[in-house]
Amino acid sequence: MTITVGLLIKYNDDQKEGMIKSPSDRAKVSAAAVAEYGGKLLAAYGSYGEYDMLFIYEMPNEQVLAANLHLVDGHGVAKYSKVIPLMSNEDFVESQAMAANNNNTSYRAVGEP
Repeated sequence: MTITVGLLIKYNDDQKEGMIKSPSDRAKVSAAAVAEYGGKLLAAYGSYGEYDMLFIYEMPNEQVLAANLHLVDGHGVAKYSKVIPLMSNEDFVESQAMAANNNNTSYRAVGEP
């Protein structure tokens, strides 16, 4: 089973300085790094403000995803990052139906009997 994630990255200042001095296609770099782990880059977008880039990719599993993120952190590329688990719209709708069909849940809000 593959997992799809969105990865938001804010680059470290020295990384951004290097990109300004010598523009770099970060999507190409990311696609190669993800492919080394059997993943596939689906989309890459540049941004500005809180984050610099958004990558959307598939990975074979969570362990492989974590390994790839360890490298991002270990090489000092990102000042900070955020991983967002993604699912297809169809799976999202199905998850709503699953929740609706679970009338016997033991989950209760604080203060509910």
